[in-house]
Amino acid sequence: MVPPTPSDPTSTPQVPPSSRRHRSKRRLSLRALLFRYAMTPALILAVLLCLLFTLQQMSDRRDLLLSHGRASAEQLVELIHLSDGYAFEERIQWLDKSLMALMLERDMIRSVQLYRADLNSAGEEEFKLISSVGPRPRTIFTADELRGKSAHVHEDLKSLQVLQPLIGDDANCWLSIELHRPYFLVGTYQVALVGLVGLIICSLVALVWAVAMSERASRSMDRIKESLRIIGTGKFATRVPNSHNLELFQLGEEINQMARNLAEYHRDYQEGLHQTMEDLRQSLDAMEEQNIELEIARKKAEENSRVKSTFLANTSHEIRTPLNGIIGFTNLLLKTEVDQLQHDYLQTIQRSSENLLTSINDILDFSRIESGNLVLDHSPMNLGQVLEETLQILAPYGYEHNLELVPFVDPQLPPSQIGDPLRIKQILTNLVSSAIRCSENGSIPVRIAVLSGKESELMVRISITDNGERCDDQGRRELRLLLTGTANQQQLSNSGMGLGIARNLVHSMQGEIGLDENEQGGCTYWIQLPLTIDRNRIAVTREQFPGCRLLLVDPNPMTRQQIYQQLSYWRAAPLEHNDGESLVPAVEQMWRHDALPDGLIIDTALANNDFDGFISTVQQLIDTYQCRVIIQGSPVDLRRCYDALRTRVLAFLAKPVSREGLLRALKRAVPQQAQSRPQTGTFPALPWPTQPRVLVVDDYEANRRLMSELLRAQHIETTLADSGEEALRLWRGQHFDMIFMDIQMPGLDGIATTQTIRSEESGRRTPVIALTAHAGTEEKSRLLSAGLDDYLSKPVSESQLTHTVKRWMEVSSNGAPTPLTTLMEPRLVDIADSLNLANQDARLARDLLRMLLKGLHEDEQALASMAQSGDYLAMFERVHRLHGGCCYCGVPRLRTATEQLQELLRPLQEKHLDGEKAETQRTPLSDDDLPDKATFETVYKLVRKEIRGLRDWAADQDLDALFGLECEVEQADPGETDLDHRL
Repeated sequence: MVPPTPSDPTSTPQVPPSSRRHRSKRRLSLRALLFRYAMTPALILAVLLCLLFTLQQMSDRRDLLLSHGRASAEQLVELIHLSDGYAFEERIQWLDKSLMALMLERDMIRSVQLYRADLNSAGEEEFKLISSVGPRPRTIFTADELRGKSAHVHEDLKSLQVLQPLIGDDANCWLSIELHRPYFLVGTYQVALVGLVGLIICSLVALVWAVAMSERASRSMDRIKESLRIIGTGKFATRVPNSHNLELFQLGEEINQMARNLAEYHRDYQEGLHQTMEDLRQSLDAMEEQNIELEIARKKAEENSRVKSTFLANTSHEIRTPLNGIIGFTNLLLKTEVDQLQHDYLQTIQRSSENLLTSINDILDFSRIESGNLVLDHSPMNLGQVLEETLQILAPYGYEHNLELVPFVDPQLPPSQIGDPLRIKQILTNLVSSAIRCSENGSIPVRIAVLSGKESELMVRISITDNGERCDDQGRRELRLLLTGTANQQQLSNSGMGLGIARNLVHSMQGEIGLDENEQGGCTYWIQLPLTIDRNRIAVTREQFPGCRLLLVDPNPMTRQQIYQQLSYWRAAPLEHNDGESLVPAVEQMWRHDALPDGLIIDTALANNDFDGFISTVQQLIDTYQCRVIIQGSPVDLRRCYDALRTRVLAFLAKPVSREGLLRALKRAVPQQAQSRPQTGTFPALPWPTQPRVLVVDDYEANRRLMSELLRAQHIETTLADSGEEALRLWRGQHFDMIFMDIQMPGLDGIATTQTIRSEESGRRTPVIALTAHAGTEEKSRLLSAGLDDYLSKPVSESQLTHTVKRWMEVSSNGAPTPLTTLMEPRLVDIADSLNLANQDARLARDLLRMLLKGLHEDEQALASMAQSGDYLAMFERVHRLHGGCCYCGVPRLRTATEQLQELLRPLQEKHLDGEKAETQRTPLSDDDLPDKATFETVYKLVRKEIRGLRDWAADQDLDALFGLECEVEQADPGETDLDHRL
């Protein structure tokens, strides 16, 4: 909108804000108002009366003047008419004398003239002045203007004349008397002067009256204002004095009534305030008492919580300490020569102990999850083995409801991952237990599938499917609420608490959990977990039974499918049979055609509670047809036929069937069919430049012996101490590369012992690792802040111990490097190993090897440049990437060489990472931090030698022919391989 211009007549003038504020703040006092209201009517009335009087006097003066002129004119005309008998000239003369007499009154008459109308020379009629007295009139009339008119008064701005025609004369004669205006004006001025004097007198009188009235009203208002001011200060006894004016009297009465009301309200307010203050004081006293009670209750609750935590910690310690010995020595005993039944018993003891440990973790984790203090472990594990162990523990519970737990492990699952095996076992235990509670008479398959993999990251999906025969719709809704976290936590049962713990653990691992219904009326529990591939572990060589014909005799199609898939993965040739009655005729038919299988795997389910017939059938197969038999079944069924068949059957396989148990049974039943290379075990001994010395401090003898055996297997010299005092004595007299310290000991405990060591040590810091059965977050923080470097939770597993030792002690080779994983010199390229690592996928094995060979030239040049410049940190990254590629190809010599160089440079990388966490910029490595020059040169030259050997080998080889793919047509883009599609 355009503002109006100043020239626009319709525009509204803009008033400055300051003028508006000034105008709005302008106020008139009561005195001024009364003064105005008293003076204005008096002045208006006086002015009106003065004007009226003046106008009246002017009108009277004019009427008097006109009446005098008319009377004079009428007398002269009458005199002229009376002299009609005389001659005209005589009458004119007499008229002149009369006119002279009339002029004696000069104050009213200015002049007198007599006109007559005569014909001029042209014959026209005109007025002629016959007689005149006084000055010439200001207005002269013509004959035509007066013809036919009677006597009248002519008045204009110039003159005031009285015109009177002569009587009885035929001639047109007129008498004109011009009146004297000053006479009229002087009288008017006199009247106006009198009116002005009267106006002044009236104004003075009105002024005096207005002043008197305003002063009187002002004094009355001042008294009222002063009374209101005093009342406003809180003096409510003040009253306004009475006034003679009715309105002011009424106003004073209202103000006095207001003062009385205010006094009453103030009195009530004071009384209410005093009462409120008293009530508030009583409330504060009561609140103070409640606060004291609440403080006492809080302290009691804290004390109860502390007592509960202490109780849980002590209970955990007291249970974990013997469990450490039970599980540890059971593992050691399993490595000795025992028969199969004893081996199964030992495994049952081990799994039951781990199940007890899982239950303890459930109790502790529930409180940790509620308080948000849950800490996950990151240690090497085998997820498939964790699943199989969990199902073997829960199998007796499933057999009570005629259920079989069947594990399916994806062959693409790497042999070792980094995760929290105990917590994953907790999750699986709770989910499988829930599936068992919802099922009856059937099988519960538990599957592990690899969804995706990128570099060292892995996403796996674990699914458990029940048949839903013992779960209604309401139960399904409750399960779904439990898994989504919307169930009422206060009304959880034991099973509900387990599912809640499983859900929270999955979320803590950055995974997902859900429940899907299927068409058969059951549902599938599924979880997705991200895992890290453990590339520092030596891959276990996969066993193979190429062409081995094995007959699976099992009425349960689910367990047949599980074993069939595993045997196919081992390159065996499995056959299936599900009828017990036709088993002997079928074997006889095979025997007649010389097609008898290499072994039979017979399930005890064929007995159908007739174990005598089952035993006789098995004996017939062994005695008559010389069959090599493996009996599989539940532990209860195996015990029922063990004594009768122990000398006939080659192996007993307990269900749920694990891969390790199946492999062990096959090696006993068909040893001639197995193809495997010598192995050093899952946890090979670490290479040391010199044998390290470790001090183990624990007041429990079984734990000391267990740690001694585990460390001895790693070629570590171990010294034992049963108290903190003995540990200090040994430490002061000897040198130790590492100390394993128990925390809870009588006398000098582990924390006090560690603090004493820290205060006395000088120079190199000795790593002190806590051995504690307390797994709480507060306990771990307390240990680390007390000077300990790391901690191991009891029971200590062999994998955790190996991982910790490698982390805190420098691992390097002394002298010339030697192969670590085999006793004989491995091949430069092992095609069979490549196929095993690629799950017998020839195209994938070829692509992996081709990708490795393609980058060898660039790797060799980069390593040479880094070695020349001394950039060991960049060399570690390059060697680590090269070693990762070797782990998926059949190049055992280069894999071993890169692993040795990687482990030699790893302490530099860890020191560099620790420095980056502590400082914002890189700290240059000192000479003491660098590896031994001679050792480094030896290992580095070995890596370069193996790289050049591989490059020379690849120049003369056809990979398609080596892997049996010479007949296949390559894709249009050679850079896009099957591996790219798989990734």
